[in-house]
Amino acid sequence: MLIKLFLVLKRYYPEFEGRKFTKEDIYSSVYGKIKYNDSTFRNLMSDLLQLTLQFVKLEGIEKNVIESDLFLSDELFERGNVNLLMSKIVQTERSLEKRNVIDSEYFMSKFKLNATKFFTNMITQKTTKKSYVTGESEILIESIVFMLCYFVMESLKHNEILLNYSRSYNIKKNIDTVSDFLDIFKFDKIIKYIRENSNINIPVIEIYFKLLETFLDMDNSGKYFDFKKTLLYHSKNLGTNENNFLHSRLIDYCITKKNKGASSTFDLDREIFELQKIFIKKEYYKSDSNSYLTLDLYRNVLLNCITIRELHYMEEFISKYSKKLIPMHITNVENYSYALLYFEKESYSKALNCINKVTFDQFVFKVDMKNLQLKINYELEYFESAISVIDSYKHFLKNNQLLSENRKILHNNFVAYTLKLIHYRTGSKKVSLSFLSDRIKKSKNTFDKGWLLEKIKQLSAFEKKHKS
Repeated sequence: MLIKLFLVLKRYYPEFEGRKFTKEDIYSSVYGKIKYNDSTFRNLMSDLLQLTLQFVKLEGIEKNVIESDLFLSDELFERGNVNLLMSKIVQTERSLEKRNVIDSEYFMSKFKLNATKFFTNMITQKTTKKSYVTGESEILIESIVFMLCYFVMESLKHNEILLNYSRSYNIKKNIDTVSDFLDIFKFDKIIKYIRENSNINIPVIEIYFKLLETFLDMDNSGKYFDFKKTLLYHSKNLGTNENNFLHSRLIDYCITKKNKGASSTFDLDREIFELQKIFIKKEYYKSDSNSYLTLDLYRNVLLNCITIRELHYMEEFISKYSKKLIPMHITNVENYSYALLYFEKESYSKALNCINKVTFDQFVFKVDMKNLQLKINYELEYFESAISVIDSYKHFLKNNQLLSENRKILHNNFVAYTLKLIHYRTGSKKVSLSFLSDRIKKSKNTFDKGWLLEKIKQLSAFEKKHKS
């Protein structure tokens, strides 16, 4: 019956929708004319779910060749099949080296293999010479070193995540916890110990150490550039996940400094631009769990291009990399992106044409889209349409449960000030441009103040010219 149920459900894949996609109809397809029994149906579905989960688990094990081999080695060790076990260990070691990637998975795998090798030999081999003991000791020491490497790498990575997470929410206690952690373990001494007791190449350990030092002392740009130089030099030997994580942190460092308004010895926006180019060109946005360009990264690239006026690169980026997004988002995001590009080029009619192709209900950047719609209609002097956008925008902000109150205030203020500009342009209400400009300059929570002030400047210049 389970196979029958599976074949019936398979017909509705992938939407799992349809007029006959009901419990009763599915039950009838499986059991024929037998009267529907809800308990039987639920039990059958539960059994199928358990089999599905078992299948997913086995698929995952088989997909990860190294992990699968290690699992098999453990089973062979438990069964005492020494010859086959040692052969499998050699085979797994070769597979590890062929990966040509030194990451935390590599270190944990080497630890398990060496430990299994040592304890298997200790149980099965006779100790007759001191040289044999020395050789076996080296295997165990290497195993300890590999575990140390794994510990250093994962603890530094997770401490760095904790540091950034805590900074985002101003949890000082956690920041102190990271500093205390570094003091307790003295990672410089651990790295020295690893060097002295093994022949393995461990740049990734030093990279993580430099990463954590960089974020602990964000005012020291020298540490940032040291981290960056080391990472770029060794990137070719790092795994997919390591490159994704570490290169993301380079970008995060610059964005964090920029958002805090911290002083910098270098142009942060230009640095972000160059880092993002590397990140995308080398496909560091990919990880073992995701092969698509993320929407947040895509959006950040567009905004950065606008900030530093790299519109030519922006156009190339949209053309090439919108195809790398999750397929269901491509059309909407591509149309929005071209609308944004045309707006920056002051081709407002083209911008309006593109943004009108975006399906709002299915679009991820809803706030961005509303802002752009409003600005396009203002620039085209479609003031009735602009007021209509404002009305729907206000309702959207009011009813949106995902936006924080601060963000709602930010965008509501933008809408309110834009409406005053429209009132001025249409003459429907008296508006003082100098008063409005002063209010916007003093406001600490208004979106796109630069655009608003530029519009006021243009209107003031026009007014002054016609008065004279």
